[in-house]
Amino acid sequence: MLINLDDPQKQPDPGVPLLSLGFRPFFLLAGLSAVILILLWGLVYSNGGPASAYGSVYWHGHEMVFGYVVAVVAGFLLTAVKNWTGRQTAKGSVLLLLASLWMLARLVPFFPASIPYWLVAVIDIAFLPAVALALMPLLLKTKNYRNLIFIGILLVLAVINVFFHIGVAGFIENGQRYALYAAVYVILLLISIMGGRVIPFFIERGLDGDFKRRSFPLIDTSSSLLLLLLGVLHTADFTGAGVAVIALIAAVLHLIRLLGWYGKGVWRVPLLWVLVMAYGWIVVGLFLMALSMYGLLSTSLALHALTIGGIGLMTMGMMVRVSMGHSGRKLYAPAFMATAFAAINIAVIVRVFLPLVLPAKAYPSLVLISALIWAMAFSIFVVKMAPIYLSPRADGRPG
Repeated sequence: MLINLDDPQKQPDPGVPLLSLGFRPFFLLAGLSAVILILLWGLVYSNGGPASAYGSVYWHGHEMVFGYVVAVVAGFLLTAVKNWTGRQTAKGSVLLLLASLWMLARLVPFFPASIPYWLVAVIDIAFLPAVALALMPLLLKTKNYRNLIFIGILLVLAVINVFFHIGVAGFIENGQRYALYAAVYVILLLISIMGGRVIPFFIERGLDGDFKRRSFPLIDTSSSLLLLLLGVLHTADFTGAGVAVIALIAAVLHLIRLLGWYGKGVWRVPLLWVLVMAYGWIVVGLFLMALSMYGLLSTSLALHALTIGGIGLMTMGMMVRVSMGHSGRKLYAPAFMATAFAAINIAVIVRVFLPLVLPAKAYPSLVLISALIWAMAFSIFVVKMAPIYLSPRADGRPG
């Protein structure tokens, strides 16, 4: 798990700090992309933005998943695997190549007239297998077979991305939509698995013994399996009462799981309450998905509760927590980061709940307001966290 902040090496790394460990460039790129991509989406949504080879709506979905979220996942795993194996993960020129490939994939869709689509697809698809290739030998050499599941998740996301591009190319009707649904659920499954490992541990550590987690192994397993089943059914376009019941049961199981991790003291610690609230949005999103599967609510609203609230808030909170620990600093949220966490929650409310009570004509404005709040939150993240990524560890150790 990504919890061991000690490093056996004593000498500082003489290289460029930004390229010394995976979380540094990829968390910085994730923060920047979260601002830039959503502002571009606001322009596109208002019919004033640049044209993309993916189309406007699908570009937005693809880039938030395979741009922003994948950058977070890459930074997290490139850092975690070093802890899990005791072996150095990609750094220096190799890490620069991975980051450059990710950045290139964000740019090439905006040149559809000069870059053939097959090349756009190849560049974008190549990133996830490249990250998996950088990590898998370390896990195999150290017989760290338990964590090979994360290599599997990277490769599943890569296959889903292939289907996205096949859909854009016109070979599978609506392939882009199916791929984006599948990718969202795979990321939620990743959060469910990793969250079960680290969130209660972080809360126990953060509350200094004032809290003892309650563990429900059967619920841990069944909640993730039901989330997977819901993802398969939703991606395959199944709806109705049966799917709604599955979503409802999944929501209840994840709520029970969250209650087992909860301690009253979390509200004193921003790095803890952000994780609790993020997982809470997953619960809310699953309840809303049950309503949408029954035809009582727009699926888009349920999805945005899961993505903005669940995925967006969770990734921001985890990036701050990991960054502070792995830069040799005390585990606290830097000034104004609590404001950024709160802003993401407000963005979810504006995007998901206000459309339920305001006239339909207000919907476009609510989408843009939510996007601006998101961009403001991640602007705070970039301003506060960039100096950490660009500086050596505070304790003089490598990494």
